[in-house]
Amino acid sequence: MVHPAIPLSSEFLILGLLRARKSLTLEQVVTLLPELTWNQVFKTVDELSRRGKIILLRRGFEYEVEWVSSKDPVLSCVG
Repeated sequence: MVHPAIPLSSEFLILGLLRARKSLTLEQVVTLLPELTWNQVFKTVDELSRRGKIILLRRGFEYEVEWVSSKDPVLSCVG
């Protein structure tokens, strides 16, 4: 009997892609991950951005997503 493959989460796929590429436009993410719909990519990027796992930037008429390294220093305000 053949067991169905366990689907990878969209979060895992997007983070893996950004670890390798560091920075991509939203359209590039959609193109490079054809197993995900545009809506899945958009929702996942939004969630990852809100949690601080990636950075979402507007570049003219495009949006760019960037990998946030866990080794990057955290900026804080010291009063």
